[in-house]
Amino acid sequence: MTPPPAIRFSNAVFAYRSGAAVLDIADLRVEAGERVFLEGPSGSGKSTLLGLVGGILMPTAGIVEVLGEQLADLGPTRRDRLRADRVGFVFQMFNLLPYLSLVDNVLLPCRFSATRAAAARSGSGSLQAEAVRLLERLGLAGETLLERSVTELSIGQQQRVALARALIGSPSLIVADEPTSSLDAPTRLRFVDLLLEECTRAGSTVVFVSHDPSLAPSFERSVRMEDINAAPLEAPNDA
Repeated sequence: MTPPPAIRFSNAVFAYRSGAAVLDIADLRVEAGERVFLEGPSGSGKSTLLGLVGGILMPTAGIVEVLGEQLADLGPTRRDRLRADRVGFVFQMFNLLPYLSLVDNVLLPCRFSATRAAAARSGSGSLQAEAVRLLERLGLAGETLLERSVTELSIGQQQRVALARALIGSPSLIVADEPTSSLDAPTRLRFVDLLLEECTRAGSTVVFVSHDPSLAPSFERSVRMEDINAAPLEAPNDA
């Protein structure tokens, strides 16, 4: 049986209170296992779209489905569970916790999801071993490095810790929100290669959001926000 799309928007509209719509998408599908590059300038609705995919925002009208679930049919607790169990996020600002070690930062999703903890254990035998495997795979090997505080790492190293955290437990969907904006060109490309290699290994769908079109050739499909969002480009607080 064909799996449902990882993401489906159908006549989906979002408007903030007392304002015009900032997102109006008639049709968007991201198939299970697909790697999609989502491009658009500031104000094009990228962050609003990600908020809807994550269940943080709810559509004003229309349908938003994620991993076969229509989000409007789920209460807040079930949306939280879907997000924790099946979606990995890589944030632009990393959101690493300075009081946790590298390994504990990576393992954070497993504290909130027994599903991801079980998947991580099945991969390497233990949570610790799987976190170390991911960090080593992403070029953060060595006992001395692993013992450092995340505040002692370079921007590129912090970004790779954030990626390992998103990948732990093989979530069905990886959403990366401008994760390479602080990196130089060669490091950006290497980061994307590592992301896609690990997602292929896990069978994860990837939605990679950026305003940098030079990264688009690494992905199977490129989608421009200007082509799918019928709302006007006038949302200064939306990146």
